[in-house]
Amino acid sequence: MYVVFLLFVITITFVVSISRVVKDKKSQDAIVTEKMRNKKYFAGIVRLWSMTIAVFIMSIVGGINLADLGFTTMSFSYNIWFTSISLGVCAVMLIYHLHLLIRSLTSKTFRDEMKNDMADSGAGSLIPRTKKERQMFSLMCFSAAICEEIIFRGFLTFLLLAIIPDIPILLVVLIPSAIFGMGHLYQGLSGVVMTGATGAGFMGLFLVTGSLILPFILHFIFNFSYAFVLPKEQTV
Repeated sequence: MYVVFLLFVITITFVVSISRVVKDKKSQDAIVTEKMRNKKYFAGIVRLWSMTIAVFIMSIVGGINLADLGFTTMSFSYNIWFTSISLGVCAVMLIYHLHLLIRSLTSKTFRDEMKNDMADSGAGSLIPRTKKERQMFSLMCFSAAICEEIIFRGFLTFLLLAIIPDIPILLVVLIPSAIFGMGHLYQGLSGVVMTGATGAGFMGLFLVTGSLILPFILHFIFNFSYAFVLPKEQTV
């Protein structure tokens, strides 16, 4: 049963990712309006929560409880080296994203530079430009932080450990992170690599603490740090 659950998550992740790539290519020459971007945010929120609901249904069917998914208090149980590396990597990523958020809020020059850098980026089409977009983007950031951690950290980790009890810890980190990265194929190769690497950091943090609490928080901060990187524009 757990193997079926794992294959289901992988299949849905890849199908949705590829469909987004195809859809983005078809509309790449279109002018993206505030309404269109908010529609993308809303669609993303619906996809995330739909998949999370599916995970909870599978959990009920498979006898997986909330604690198995990471809804528990933190307890540092791994060796000092793995713990130190995981916490260190996440600390560096947190500093970077806080720096990104602060510069975005305080430097017009930085925002203009980011606009040029993201002109040809797949992820650039998702970055908000107006007040209403930033409100919807914030909701999407919250949804992604909760849903993706439940799916790609809590659920996939449980499945891997249940299917292969003696699986090396490195594979527990890499396999879900690779699937998570491929789920962001619409952001291009660099987006896949970056989100995969970030996912690995979150996975290390989850394994070290045994809880989704810190991954939830960091995931939201990392996503939200992009809310103000582009100059504010008038409604189109």
